[in-house]
Amino acid sequence: MDGGAAGMGGIKIDKLTETNFQKWRQRIKMVLALRDLDDMLDEDGKPTNAEDLKMALWKRRDTRASAIVGLTLGSEQLEHVSGCKTTAEMWSTLQGVFQRKSLMNKMKARREFYTAEMTVGEGMLGYINRVRNLGENLKAIGGEVTKMDVAMSVLNGLTSKNENLLVALDAMGEDELSLDFVKSRLLQEERRQADKSPATKRIGDVALVGANYRGQGRRGDLFKIECYYCRKIGHISHDCRELKAKKQIQDKVAAIAADDGSDSDDAICLVGNAADSDDISK
Repeated sequence: MDGGAAGMGGIKIDKLTETNFQKWRQRIKMVLALRDLDDMLDEDGKPTNAEDLKMALWKRRDTRASAIVGLTLGSEQLEHVSGCKTTAEMWSTLQGVFQRKSLMNKMKARREFYTAEMTVGEGMLGYINRVRNLGENLKAIGGEVTKMDVAMSVLNGLTSKNENLLVALDAMGEDELSLDFVKSRLLQEERRQADKSPATKRIGDVALVGANYRGQGRRGDLFKIECYYCRKIGHISHDCRELKAKKQIQDKVAAIAADDGSDSDDAICLVGNAADSDDISK
């Protein structure tokens, strides 16, 4: 199957495939409209008993429209229209191939629409548009799909990280929900999750870099690490010399107090002062 996109005087259209008929159909109609050729898709548009000049003009316009449609077809799809004589006949044939209104096709389209799920790494807008296209496919072969059906299908396929939003929307009345409202709330939630507090993101980054630092023989990105004790860049608290020195002093003071067998306030104060001091000799 031929891939890629076809250029239309600066406008690029993805070539027709087995899965993108609805998108392709909409874009081809737009391109033909821009060229004032969209009437060529009408099977009843061909003039009858017309003057030679008028018929010649219609044929020239039909040839241009046929070329636009044909250039966006891959080799496999061109076979479907190889015997067509007009643009309208090409259009009708392609719709028959990709939108057969059989019971099996309806069942498949309905199942794909109502069981759509958001995939890992998929953006919210892309997911919503994908569900809408599945709904358009179902409508094109005779299925009934409302905007509320699209909204419900979108919500049904969300991942667990949107559970809180689903609970909030569930508390609303059905008459308060609409596809535009659901779309707006989902995009807001996606932005909110992307803009989590800088502190949370920083802790995660430091933990990740710290793991790399320890796991790669200390060849990690040291310039990104900040010690949580001394706040200096280039090491983690486990390797902080200031913290180690502080702990050594605390251990020595505790050992002295234990040797003296003393529970006096002086020994307790000594340990406390060593723990609170920021002026640690090395």
